[in-house]
Amino acid sequence: MRKFKITIDIMPIDSVLDPQGEAIELILKNNPNYQANNFRVGKKIEFTLESNNNSTAKNTVKDLCEKFLVNEIIEKYKIKIENAKN
Repeated sequence: MRKFKITIDIMPIDSVLDPQGEAIELILKNNPNYQANNFRVGKKIEFTLESNNNSTAKNTVKDLCEKFLVNEIIEKYKIKIENAKN
């Protein structure tokens, strides 16, 4: 079995209200030092997975996302798979 380093980036879908992002914008609204907007706040999950190959690892991670880690009604996600360093 090989070890893979998994990174999952999860963000709210564009049509979903992001209260954390709006709170950041509200804080910065009256601060002329920062000209930043359109904040979206997400989450990042990292872990190590043992699997036979990259394809099987990807299928396992996708299954984890769909069943446990991501609410696909309001969130989108990207998976990154790398060989883990021993």
